[in-house]
Amino acid sequence: MNGHRVPLRFRPKPLEHGEAAIVLPKKLVEKEDEIALGAHLVCNRRQFGECYRGTMPEIFDSMGPGGGVMVACFVSSGEILPAMSFPGDIDLLIIPYEDEQLIVSATLVVETKVVRARFSKQGKSPNEYGFSQAKAFIMHGFPYAAVGHLITSDGSPEDSWRKVLTARVLDADGRVDAPTEMLADMLPSALIDRSFGRLSANCNHDLVGFFATYMTDDGVWFPSAQPAKRNPSTSQVTLDAVALFYEKNYQRFIDTPKY
Repeated sequence: MNGHRVPLRFRPKPLEHGEAAIVLPKKLVEKEDEIALGAHLVCNRRQFGECYRGTMPEIFDSMGPGGGVMVACFVSSGEILPAMSFPGDIDLLIIPYEDEQLIVSATLVVETKVVRARFSKQGKSPNEYGFSQAKAFIMHGFPYAAVGHLITSDGSPEDSWRKVLTARVLDADGRVDAPTEMLADMLPSALIDRSFGRLSANCNHDLVGFFATYMTDDGVWFPSAQPAKRNPSTSQVTLDAVALFYEKNYQRFIDTPKY
């Protein structure tokens, strides 16, 4: 990964498995608020990694053993660029690093929206898709911008479940046993496809990436994503502001290594 780098002089406290990362009011969690679901995504490192890989494949694939990302949730835009009033918040601020360097020129900012679907209302879409906010990030000189739709729903009745093949992983080398047939609720997969289709149909900016992911505590459904493209009008002022914000607020970030 090339580009504008700064020394990674400060790191947030490493988080071990099962350790509290983000503390939120119970009300936000119970009503599946956008803030709670955004925090859920970041804390589920495998799911977050799949969304990031789909949106930033070249950056993700180029990361070595010492690579990863620093992630901050719901940052006031004015804290980084005082003159920036729209959008008022950066839902996810993601800065990749490699060894002891922060690659600010590959910073990704994400606008998240919640899609609250039901089996009986599978065509549900958010009130806003988030593209106007993502385009504003591009106009303010951020290197990469994306929209993420976080999907929730109830389950399907069992008579709507489908037959699928499943295989059990046997070891760390990836060997699996013979696949067997089982019934499964595939509504999450259908909702991801629907949401991604709507994102594809409504995106009117070539540089903006997007992803659709299903939010659950039970495993991970692979998201669908369209990669973001580098902003040719990336602003050095914005890059310097991102670097300064990280240095002053590094404890607000979550360190998510690739490996």
